[in-house]
Amino acid sequence: MMDNKGYIMSLSSFFLILPAFLLVMFLVDVSANEAHLQETTLNSHDVVGVATDLETNLPLIGREVLRNKSLEVVCSGIPLSNSRKDVKEEFQNRMNNYCSKYADKGMLVECIILDVDNSYDPFCVEVKSIINVEKGTLKHNVNLTQNISLTNGSFPIYDPLPFVKCRGHGGATIKGERIFYGSSLANYLQSRGIKNYGAYENATSPLSIKKCPYDPYIMHGNTNELINLKNCIDNGFYHESNDGACFLCRLEGKGICSHYGMEIFIIPAATVSSCLNNSSTAPSSVDHVIFNDTGNGTYSGHPILYFTDGNQYFNLYLDDSHRQKYGMPIF
Repeated sequence: MMDNKGYIMSLSSFFLILPAFLLVMFLVDVSANEAHLQETTLNSHDVVGVATDLETNLPLIGREVLRNKSLEVVCSGIPLSNSRKDVKEEFQNRMNNYCSKYADKGMLVECIILDVDNSYDPFCVEVKSIINVEKGTLKHNVNLTQNISLTNGSFPIYDPLPFVKCRGHGGATIKGERIFYGSSLANYLQSRGIKNYGAYENATSPLSIKKCPYDPYIMHGNTNELINLKNCIDNGFYHESNDGACFLCRLEGKGICSHYGMEIFIIPAATVSSCLNNSSTAPSSVDHVIFNDTGNGTYSGHPILYFTDGNQYFNLYLDDSHRQKYGMPIF
């Protein structure tokens, strides 16, 4: 039998062991919590990383969608019936495919394209989207409004409008970086009863959208021998315009629209003589003037000789409003 001294010894031993036991339990709990925290932190990094990846790639995929839709219209000459809807649907399909690759990593990832519309900048298209990323109990949501640029030298986006307007009149063709109209533009203007349509026989215009660096635009005309105007034409630069069609409406074959848009010079073929005089007129060499088939929107301009090499003479026809915009002498 255990006497009182034995009970006291056992109790003392218990109290001596208890702190060590509690310490071990505490350390085990701390270790488990630390492991859980580390796992949560890693998962959190994964979730945020995926959301960042989507945010980065959205504009790149969007540019591909816009370029593909433009090429579709360029190749067929058939305009989109609702460009915003068509682009949004194609964009959503592309993002669904992109997000599906994360399923093998134990993540639920989705990117919902809410809206595709005009940006405040006519050289961009605005896209609104929501990114949702889930991994385990972690959830991450991001609301985005992004501008997709239409201008990129390594990934050009083509202007579809001329191909829509000239379809059925002989068709426009592509040669290098320019659109060649042959007789199609003159035929198009003639079909609308526009006077002096022959000035646009064998005319050309730029193929891809590039923003003009000569800003303010009066810089085109305030240099000797109109060198800035020539450089602008040679490089195929586009200009902001209250009257020109936006890119999304160009996909629908509209020469003008209610949005803040862009305009480009359509260049008449060079002549072999300088017999053009200031009293001669032809449709003003701005695309929204030439392609405005809604009424009396195609009006005349007077010629401006912007370059000659002694053998050929290069002219634009500009009305007074556009002469003023680009710093040219008023007729």
